[in-house]
Amino acid sequence: MGTRKGLKLRFVLGLFVIGSVILTAIIGGYFAWTTNKTSLTSGYLESNYQYAQKLSSNTKELLDIIGNNVDAIAARAGIQNISQKELDSWYDANEQYFNAIIIVDSNRKVMLSSFSSGGVKAGAVLNSYASKQAVEQKRPLISEPYVGTTTNQLLMLISSPIFNEHGEYEGFVAGTIYLSESNALSKLLNEHFYGNGSYVYVADKQGRLIFHPDHKRINEKITSNEVINKALAGHSGSQEIVNSKENRYFAGYASESITGWAIVAQTPASIIDKPLNELIWSILLQFLPLFIVILLLAWYVSHLISKPLFELAAFSEEAILSTKAIRSKMPKTNSYIYEVRQLNQSINNHFNLLNKEIRLDGLTGLANRKTFDLTIQEWIAEDIPFALILLDVDHFKKINDQHGHLIGDEVLIYTAAQIKAFSRSHDLSFRYGGEEFGILVKLGSIPTATNIAERLREGIAAGASPTGSPIYVSIGISISSGKAKEAKEIIEMADQALYRSKEAGRNRTTVYDNKPLSGRED
Repeated sequence: MGTRKGLKLRFVLGLFVIGSVILTAIIGGYFAWTTNKTSLTSGYLESNYQYAQKLSSNTKELLDIIGNNVDAIAARAGIQNISQKELDSWYDANEQYFNAIIIVDSNRKVMLSSFSSGGVKAGAVLNSYASKQAVEQKRPLISEPYVGTTTNQLLMLISSPIFNEHGEYEGFVAGTIYLSESNALSKLLNEHFYGNGSYVYVADKQGRLIFHPDHKRINEKITSNEVINKALAGHSGSQEIVNSKENRYFAGYASESITGWAIVAQTPASIIDKPLNELIWSILLQFLPLFIVILLLAWYVSHLISKPLFELAAFSEEAILSTKAIRSKMPKTNSYIYEVRQLNQSINNHFNLLNKEIRLDGLTGLANRKTFDLTIQEWIAEDIPFALILLDVDHFKKINDQHGHLIGDEVLIYTAAQIKAFSRSHDLSFRYGGEEFGILVKLGSIPTATNIAERLREGIAAGASPTGSPIYVSIGISISSGKAKEAKEIIEMADQALYRSKEAGRNRTTVYDNKPLSGRED
């Protein structure tokens, strides 16, 4: 009998199957990694954009309040002379806004001055560009930030003209704000507490830094900064940027409409490295036992596939070389197709397992939006009746503002846990996006869905929330019927019902086209 040459089919098939499984794991892990990275990146970009927008809005409101206070003093001064005692009272009432309040005549001479420390005294003549601008333009003004000659501090002047009862110009009232000292404006734009390396900085219309965690950079011009230039051009948005030190950041930016300042909130892009690394290790640890099982199974399957072929080859070789009549029976090979199908089924099961890993929301563990979309389309296609419950955490933005985003995340996790507890095993609980969640109630009627929704709403409010205070939710319910033939219609009906719950005062459940069923805002 001659020597057999070449690789055995058993080894080739085993190697091929093992290689396929490993490659499948790598591809699945890669897609899970990229999907999670995209989700985390989008989340930080959106969060910083919303925060920059909030700061812009709050800054405008604060400047309006400050301007109105200065206007009120100027209007009073135009009617009658203000004494030093009265001005001191005005200053005491507005000390949180100003570092000093001064009354200046048309020759820029300070007539009265009230301040806690470091202010301009009565009798001094102002020579700053801001004071000259106030006299020349004779209208309410907010100056560009500038360095004061006497204090050597970065400050801004908010002024309002004084006109007497005959309409004659007599000077102006001004409030000075030192940007590096404690006042409402500096607290709003300068004090931000993060534990993840995020920070906020602000530039004036000239592109000069006026608020920044690194005080050494104050008054530095940064017009080469892409997001600053966009914000100075009046745009708002978010993008990933690389700074001068080659560090990547997720930046959200907004333009403040009164001053034209650029406000930027940014987070180091490296913040997503840890959760991504944890995801990879999680996939590896979860896959390793399965891989061992698949490895043994693949080797066994390759043996089953190759065995009949090997026996057939051995039979043929023996028939050729033997000088005797062959009495042995032909080996049966009818199991070949069956074993291939078994192998395909094993690989398909593995794919399904990996797909399941990327169909859950990473924060809450509920089904994600993609899973919800697929499920509702499937139920509609199969004519499975169901009800849709949409719920939204009331005043979630306020929770984030008061307690921080970490507590906000804990509130989302707490809400998800309550949803799991009150939903049934054959229902689909999902996170729709942000602070909005939902339940697809399979074979559910309006009474069934309402009962689940009400028990859930009351359970969330009664539970021990991460904030230490009750968490309330607003709920909207719709049901699949002959009227709604598409998922979009059913979702819109539930969303309208949810909106009615919020419009009616929140903390209540509303069925589409019906009045709120119960609940009140405590």
